Amino acid sequence: MAEIMVKNIPNHVVFIMDGNRRWAANYLLESWNGHKKGAEVVKEMIRESVRQKIPYFSFWGSSLDNIVKRQKAEVSYLFKLFKKKFDELAKDEEIHKDRIKVSVLGRWKELFPPETKESIQKAIDATKNYGKFSLNFFLAYSGVDEMESAIKNIADDARKNPDLKITPSLVKNRLFTKDLPPVDYLIRTGGNPHLSTGFMMWDIADAQLYFSDKLWPDFNAEDFKEAIIGYGNRTRKFGA
Repeated sequence: MAEIMVKNIPNHVVFIMDGNRRWAANYLLESWNGHKKGAEVVKEMIRESVRQKIPYFSFWGSSLDNIVKRQKAEVSYLFKLFKKKFDELAKDEEIHKDRIKVSVLGRWKELFPPETKESIQKAIDATKNYGKFSLNFFLAYSGVDEMESAIKNIADDARKNPDLKITPSLVKNRLFTKDLPPVDYLIRTGGNPHLSTGFMMWDIADAQLYFSDKLWPDFNAEDFKEAIIGYGNRTRKFGA
């Protein structure tokens, strides 16, 4: 697909990938089939983001509740799927050709099994010196958890330094996303037009939102193209 000719290309696009389990249920399949198909769509969106020259693209791969509250069999499959996909990312020729830096945010270091963490870390290390594009995954992530962590860190600093001045830049520096720019465009699939667990609540303050009725495994490059064209036709006021 050729590059889209629109007025504005977003600097940072995030995907809330909703609908894997419902997609599997629609086809009378086990839920892991939906996650497997959804992972294929992630790869397609990465390629399309590069084609459209979007510098930052991020994917919410699992919420904190997904990991700690879902059935063990499904979570175990997710761990295996993450391991497989990050092993592939570390060796992906196009990732290296396009100099895509991989980052992973959330509680994965605390909650994932050693073999999955090792694969994730290998992908991070293999791309750490890149910077043409930034590919970010949110795993075992909750925006409420992120903000709670930031507030606790700031409170600890304030106890040590009563003169500490609370500023937006200070808050941002305490977030998991401290190295990422604000979100320009949030795309959520699955037909439920809402946000979940305060996803990136600080960084989406001025973001444009796009809700697709398609379930994530059915979302494709043409749908993404339509969303990007829609973004280009919008006027952002940044609270003004």
